[in-house]
Amino acid sequence: MHQTIITLSTGEEIHTKAPEQQILEHITNNQGMMNKAFVVIGGIHIATAHIVKIESIEQVDEFENPNQVEQAEESEYSDPEEQANADVSPNQVELVEQVLLEAMQTRDIFAMDMLMHDDFVFINHEGSYVTKEMDLEAHRTLAVRYTKVSSTDQQIKPTKDGAVTISRIHLEGQAGDEKINGDFIYTRVWQLIGEQYQVIAGHCSML
Repeated sequence: MHQTIITLSTGEEIHTKAPEQQILEHITNNQGMMNKAFVVIGGIHIATAHIVKIESIEQVDEFENPNQVEQAEESEYSDPEEQANADVSPNQVELVEQVLLEAMQTRDIFAMDMLMHDDFVFINHEGSYVTKEMDLEAHRTLAVRYTKVSSTDQQIKPTKDGAVTISRIHLEGQAGDEKINGDFIYTRVWQLIGEQYQVIAGHCSML
């Protein structure tokens, strides 16, 4: 798996699983983020710093094993119809789900941006409608801060071009002035867009 390291003028390094091209697109949008990045100081305050370098490195995936690599190589020569049926992989969905949870805990905005579809919509435990930009903005501004995000009892239901995941997730952190410490049931709808799984809809309920 690739990892991207963003070096800031402050000397700080930001590690993200988002690809370099995704980051470049993100920081050169029309929101005044050209050549700047958010820096969390002491977990509370946000400042900005100039980006001096972006580089990609090859990272060994802890979930990868030689059998998986061999299967990937063999798939290049498999029957097209068989390959189409194998596009939806529960293992891949489980992996991107875990990457998303890690991004929520570490405030990896780039990874969240990569994994969320532009038309993403989420209904939270209070029944509020949350769009992709609303979700990302909450993490950017520290309106929502998670110190622990862990998943148990996950179910994956493959669909024609993606999967539905149902997970029990324990959250600790803070939303505004309100403390978060509890268990939630999350349902997410993942869709295979090209070669990338993205979540297009989700819902959570508090237990």
